[in-house]
Amino acid sequence: MKLQKNPSFRRVATPWHDSDLFCLIISVFAALIFYFSLAGVSVALENSVYQRHCWVPVTLMSMSGILLATNLFRILSRMVNRPAEEP
Repeated sequence: MKLQKNPSFRRVATPWHDSDLFCLIISVFAALIFYFSLAGVSVALENSVYQRHCWVPVTLMSMSGILLATNLFRILSRMVNRPAEEP
């Protein structure tokens, strides 16, 4: 069920997991995990013993990259579509 844009009796409450602050926090953690997994890929490729297990950091990097891109798209679309506040 879609929420009304301008309800006449109350302000629409945004769920805590869909707030701007929470999306920014998730984006920061996803970026940290992305860089951590990038370091894991470089270490795995340097050592011939660990080259077989390179799929683990690559999977982690792709999942955190998807999460980061999704949250950044959500934040940017909210900034662009946000109505101008009246003075």
